[in-house]
Amino acid sequence: MPVANPSVDAVVLAGTHQDKRRLINGLNKAFLPLGDSLSLHYVLQALMHSERVDRIFVVGPSQELQRHLPADQYGYRLVAEKGRMLDNAFEAYRTAEASAVPNLHASTCTDRLYLFLTSDIPLAVPEAVTDFVDRSYLLEQRLGERIDFFAGVADEVALAPFYPHPHRRGIFRPYMELKHQRLRLANIYLTRPARIRNLEVLQQGFAARKLTQWRSVVRLITTFLGNPAGLRGAGHVAWFQAASVFEKEGLTRVSKLARNRLDRGRIERTASRMLGCRFAALVTPYGGLSLDIDELSDYEIIRENLLVWREHQKSLLPSFPEEAQPAAMPTRQVEKPLTPPTPPAPIRPREPVN
Repeated sequence: MPVANPSVDAVVLAGTHQDKRRLINGLNKAFLPLGDSLSLHYVLQALMHSERVDRIFVVGPSQELQRHLPADQYGYRLVAEKGRMLDNAFEAYRTAEASAVPNLHASTCTDRLYLFLTSDIPLAVPEAVTDFVDRSYLLEQRLGERIDFFAGVADEVALAPFYPHPHRRGIFRPYMELKHQRLRLANIYLTRPARIRNLEVLQQGFAARKLTQWRSVVRLITTFLGNPAGLRGAGHVAWFQAASVFEKEGLTRVSKLARNRLDRGRIERTASRMLGCRFAALVTPYGGLSLDIDELSDYEIIRENLLVWREHQKSLLPSFPEEAQPAAMPTRQVEKPLTPPTPPAPIRPREPVN
């Protein structure tokens, strides 16, 4: 049965990291040169050409954004950064809400969905954005209930094309080892911000989302323990770490024992209780959404493979559940060889925004 999905407003998080060590070559990652443009350019292009995106808000350093990617040229609304990632996200959300028109698909403002992305995912393409929004609405329809927080995740199938190969450099990152899947967070979220009750849990979750530094992990567990469902959440974090360490050391059988404690449905229920809203992890076939620029080597490798990898993302044909397919949407995912493409067409500016 065809599904007519409404469009959503999008927020791009382009704030300058407060820890200067997290900058790349001394630059905010939004302004890293890639191909003929900057990292943020590709994210804006993906949003501007997606069928599911209405208004675009970019939150970051105002003067730099206007100098490098003028709002009137790129068709977005500028929001001055406030500080931490979550502070920036909610500043943009409040700005969007203040100027929002009534939404026929939302009974109240608390039901309005917003799409959030980071500015350092230059492999984002319009097809990936549209697909993510479509999957979110389809999941709600299939479950017959409202979901307040869709967190994008990518699996091994989606990320394998970006692994290192003998003829080129690539990127491989650790996974979250679950009972039946190996997943990585993607940098895309679709949420109803007004329905998230426990924001500090969310902030600490963002701060330690990579789970690569033990100090961050300990801080995350400490934050979780102050939550009604925190003991179970802390247990999930501990098992995540154990499974990852055992897998890295080649102790596959022991890792499997830890993974068996990490059922995705159970984790989603725990996250829902901790956040105070309905949470769901949504698997995207577009692995490029998970390849943010964490460090200098990521930047160099993505720069080397930018055109080929972006063309690969555009070539994917996503699959949807048979009981709820959108009109004219293919039902099988196909991966084409990563052959050199022609350069992408220049971005088409939107009408200037007052």
